[in-house]
Amino acid sequence: MQKISTFLLALIACAGNMFAESVQIGNLYYNLNADNKTAEVTYQELWSETNYSYLTAVNIPESVDYNSETYSVTSIGDYAFYSCTGLKSITIPNCVTSIGKSAFDACFSLTSITIPNTVTSIGDYAFYSCTGLTSITIPNCVTSIGEYAFEGCSGLTSMVVASENTKYDSRENCNAIIETSSNTLIAGCKSTIIPNSVTSIGEYAFEFCTGLTSIEIPNSVTSIGEWAFAGCYGLTSVTIGNSVTSIGSGAFYHCTGLTSVTIGNSVTSIGLSAFESCSGLTSITCHALTPPTCDGYYVFNNVDKSIPLYIPEESVDLYKAAEVWKDFTNIQTIDETHSIGEVNQQPAANPAQKLIRNGNVYILTGDRTYTVTGQQLK
Repeated sequence: MQKISTFLLALIACAGNMFAESVQIGNLYYNLNADNKTAEVTYQELWSETNYSYLTAVNIPESVDYNSETYSVTSIGDYAFYSCTGLKSITIPNCVTSIGKSAFDACFSLTSITIPNTVTSIGDYAFYSCTGLTSITIPNCVTSIGEYAFEGCSGLTSMVVASENTKYDSRENCNAIIETSSNTLIAGCKSTIIPNSVTSIGEYAFEFCTGLTSIEIPNSVTSIGEWAFAGCYGLTSVTIGNSVTSIGSGAFYHCTGLTSVTIGNSVTSIGLSAFESCSGLTSITCHALTPPTCDGYYVFNNVDKSIPLYIPEESVDLYKAAEVWKDFTNIQTIDETHSIGEVNQQPAANPAQKLIRNGNVYILTGDRTYTVTGQQLK
């Protein structure tokens, strides 16, 4: 009994040290840690539209004084400026090392912010729906960026990662944040050009990027993550490269401005609701010889099934029998011509090429076209 009582007292003492004192100093609130003399910027009223409603500009100090003690400001806490809709600018000192979950979530008026080099982590939803932000720079020391950190920042035109950052990069001035080790694009904006070295588009990477009007997914990309382009209703066309094998659930959900989509020949699976509510689609082209497996009816839910579905000629019967694909009533064959290499036995002065057209092989030399048996076509 004595051991249990001692244990409980110790546990209570430890728990007491975990909780910081929250106080107002100047025009901000802080959680103060008496043990290590650090301060965390916190919210005035959690989940309230009146949270810091009086602020338009904030200059966070390096330290604060309270009861004759000095506390170093080292973090911006979870929800600190959540829904602070009047906030237009903020200055963060070089002593801050972390920006918490939803710290600036729904700060619609925020137009500029400089993240200091001391910051190592940016939490989930940290800048969610900061629609006024036009640029963001990730400094050298950031090693962790949470999920949805820049989701819904529809005004962003510039995303730059400092060149010395070893975790993330923005190679080739792509205006995106890429996880270097995995070559995964984790956050993009309406000015993003996906480099040919990226191998996957991360989950939610462009979600609610409403200013995005077109995107070309290069042949280096093999997968498109769940909800990657969901809610990009300004997107009008998308070309999915021939190396992509899977399209995640909700990848293009509610892209209502999308009028055409071209699916590469390597896609084998399309996730639930991937193209749901893409109500503006007027045609779909799929180069896959085998119909990609669709995860349920909702893959193309709220898409007009009478629009042309262009597929390889030799695959018509397969598509007409495949689940989901068979619902399309206007199946047409792809009229495609592409070179598959020079025919070496032809004279160098009059080189020939093999061509495929609607699944048939032809020989092209000069301005004449022949079948493989030597018959000239008119």
